[in-house]
Amino acid sequence: MMNDELNNQGGAAEAVAAPKDESIYQNGVDGMTNAVDSATVDETAAVEGTIETPAETIARLEAELAAAQAQAAEAIDRMQRTAADFQNTRRRQERLLQESLDRATERLLVALLPVVDDFNLAFQNLPDTLKQEEAAWLDGFRRIHNKLSGILSDEGVTAIAPDGPFDPNCHEAVTHEPSEQVESGHIIATLRPGYVNKERVLRPALVRVAQ
Repeated sequence: MMNDELNNQGGAAEAVAAPKDESIYQNGVDGMTNAVDSATVDETAAVEGTIETPAETIARLEAELAAAQAQAAEAIDRMQRTAADFQNTRRRQERLLQESLDRATERLLVALLPVVDDFNLAFQNLPDTLKQEEAAWLDGFRRIHNKLSGILSDEGVTAIAPDGPFDPNCHEAVTHEPSEQVESGHIIATLRPGYVNKERVLRPALVRVAQ
């Protein structure tokens, strides 16, 4: 009989314990379900927070377009500056080269002027009579003189006027003397001709000037 009582008490205890364990399990399941639901809600809210409205999309695209246009404008400006610097450098180099060529040409022309002077002086002091052979030699020298004069003329070299008013820019006065035939401040005679090349004086003319 005691065994029956003990068995009855044990069954009652198990009956009482079973509902308690089921309650705990149910609470755990509910808690996990709530946690999952909460996480899902948070994730959905986060996803919904990243979705742009049409106005926001337009504003973002306009900002990106403005930034791209600014970068393009800056690149074009740099390119134009580089091209301008290149053009300026090229023009400067061309100008320096041309100036160097002009100076070299001018030095050569100046070196040829004494040769022209010698020809002119020789032709001015020819004897009154010449033999046939001497005349032939003279004709040959005249041809050489004419070729040399042609080269100078082709390079733009011209002789300074041997008369007229004295100009200190192209004349060098050897003497100042009174003259009844020439007006004061004008050239009486040219002792050595002067030459200019493209409006640049290669050599001033040596002149006598009337007081």
